[in-house]
Amino acid sequence: MSFCTDNFPDEPSIQADASLFRRIPPTHCVWDDNQQRYRPSSAAFEDDNDGDPMSVCLSTVLTTEGREPTSVLVGHEGFSLAAITAGLAREHNQTVHPEPLPEETSHTLICGEKRRGGNKAPKKKFSKAATWVILNPPNGAAAAPEGAGG
Repeated sequence: MSFCTDNFPDEPSIQADASLFRRIPPTHCVWDDNQQRYRPSSAAFEDDNDGDPMSVCLSTVLTTEGREPTSVLVGHEGFSLAAITAGLAREHNQTVHPEPLPEETSHTLICGEKRRGGNKAPKKKFSKAATWVILNPPNGAAAAPEGAGG
C-alpha cells in the first residue's frame, strides 16, 4: 500500500459516511438473483485500464457546490450512478484521495489493491454494498427482469 500512501495519501477530513459516486456503464449493471436487484458488477470497481486508481466523485464537493449527483453523468449517456462510502473503501485498505480536475471538481481517487482475496476482494465487496443513486437498467429493462421477484 506504500504506493498509494506515497502517491495518493488518504484525506482524513473526508468523513467515513461520505458517499463516493461511481459511474457505472450499462455493461456493468447486472441482475443479482441472490439480492433480487440490479447491482454494479465487481468489474465496475476496478482501477482504470491505464493503471490509475479508481475514479469516483465526492458527494460533499457536489453538495458544497449546490450540484445534484446527476451532474456527474453529463456526457455519459445510459450510465447509472452507484455509491459506496469512504469508510467502506478504507475498511478494504484503500486510500481516499481528492484529485480535482478542471472539468470535475469532485474527482477523487480510490487507491489500493482491488482484486486480491477471491470472494473477499474489495471490488466484490464494493459491488455487493453499493447503493444506486441513479439506476438506468441495461437495454431499457424494467427495474426487475421478467419473472424476477420484487
